[in-house]
Amino acid sequence: MIEMRFLGGCREVGRMGMLIDTGSEKFLWEYGISVQSGEKPIQPKINLDGVFVSHAHLDHSGLLPQLYRLGYDGPIYCEPATLDLLSILLRDSLKLQKREGGPLDYLMTDIKKLERNVRFLKAGEREDFTTSSVEFHHAGHIPGSVMPLLENGGKRILFTGDVKFMDTQLMGGAEKKLKGIDVLVSESTYSYTNHPNRKKLEDSLKKIVQETVYGGGICVIPSFAVGRTQELLIILHELGVPIYMDGMGIRATEAILRHPKSIRNHKILQKAFSRAHKVERGMDRDRIIESPCVILTTAGMLNGGPVVHYISRLYERPDCSLVLTGFQVPGTAGRTLIDTGKFVHEDLEVKPRMRMEFLDFSAHTDHDHLIEFYKKVKPKKILLIHGEKPEDFAKELRKQGFEAEAPKNGETVQVS
Repeated sequence: MIEMRFLGGCREVGRMGMLIDTGSEKFLWEYGISVQSGEKPIQPKINLDGVFVSHAHLDHSGLLPQLYRLGYDGPIYCEPATLDLLSILLRDSLKLQKREGGPLDYLMTDIKKLERNVRFLKAGEREDFTTSSVEFHHAGHIPGSVMPLLENGGKRILFTGDVKFMDTQLMGGAEKKLKGIDVLVSESTYSYTNHPNRKKLEDSLKKIVQETVYGGGICVIPSFAVGRTQELLIILHELGVPIYMDGMGIRATEAILRHPKSIRNHKILQKAFSRAHKVERGMDRDRIIESPCVILTTAGMLNGGPVVHYISRLYERPDCSLVLTGFQVPGTAGRTLIDTGKFVHEDLEVKPRMRMEFLDFSAHTDHDHLIEFYKKVKPKKILLIHGEKPEDFAKELRKQGFEAEAPKNGETVQVS
């Protein structure tokens, strides 16, 4: 009998963690934090045979170094691109922890120990253990993202991680040809809605940028450093307008370019990145807003980073625009801006006169594509996690004939 204990990420987005006990081996899938609140998953015992991480985003990976601080000395399995991105994100997270002055989740020595203990497993490759095997499959979410598939005693458990089935300018869609799945542990971030047509989104973004820049303004586009920044760079680079990059997206792009097979349009991204101007010093920020341009910057949810400076300098200018391009978690400055029209960050509270737009460039799959995937894979059981209301989606799936549940944090599900 296999036992799956959900340590976090149930009926919420963030702090992912799942412990799988096959009876002879114990595996940890993901160990992340809640990026907004800092909440952590239930802490597992560290007598583990292996740790698997689907991709580099901190809600899936942000506590991995803590395992080594607690005494874990085993391997972490991930794609090569994931390690490069993890190294950037974990160091930045540690820097923020030090700045905030609270207790540290881990130290730099723990990050370095993690890096030494990583074992690469690429999409399509399998790692064999005493009684189990784990195989990675392409997930289409961000560079390096995978869906781990565990096989033990004839049972097959697939975890989607974060998944995107449709192609984007950056990523090819996730693998769909997976059969014989007993349990599918599926994300449900956008199980309640469908995304707009991607080409129409791209055209809308180009139109906003052109109207802003040709009108003499600055178009500020806060975006996630990993994945979103690179996709937007590919979309915008041929417009012929000045593009500035500021924040962690620069280092993330450099890391992604080292893994050409992890993305669709490597040469185009390389060309776009070489053309973009990089902001290397804080003093450059006031200089670049003297002329019309596009600024790709972090943080994607407005909770910090260079974007705060740009908003503080430009919020009174109606000729400028602010374009949000991704999911805004409740409680973030980005979500507050959408809900109230006010930008609130530390001591700054303003009502921007800038043109504000929201374009849903999601790296997650949506309602209809999830159901299409379930119908193709035909899992015997679906466990829905990583969503705000997965219990509603589970009810809908049951009406369609699927066996579906939305487990709670701390719950154990048995597979026999």
